[in-house]
Amino acid sequence: MAGKAKFDQEAAFRSIIGETAGGTEKTEQKPQEKPQAAGKGRPKAEREIKKRVSLALYPSSYGDLQKIAYVDRKSVSDIVSELIAEYVAAHADKLKEYDKITKE
Repeated sequence: MAGKAKFDQEAAFRSIIGETAGGTEKTEQKPQEKPQAAGKGRPKAEREIKKRVSLALYPSSYGDLQKIAYVDRKSVSDIVSELIAEYVAAHADKLKEYDKITKE
């Protein structure tokens, strides 16, 4: 059975500081860049960033919402976002009216 190899602390230190056996060696080390595969991940231009807001809800309503979210395997944030999107779509006429008012 072969014995364990001993750790050469001095050699490790020299390799870290860039020193060779004959003296110091100055080499410019460039940080290694991770290669990025083209076409992987979601394009940033198509992604809308969410805005964080605070809502005041009754504890009983929030508790029920959490239970519904658990059953639907969604987050409370996803459910609220969907409800707001539906509300905005249902009131598109008010958005047009707002645009008219603010253009005057």
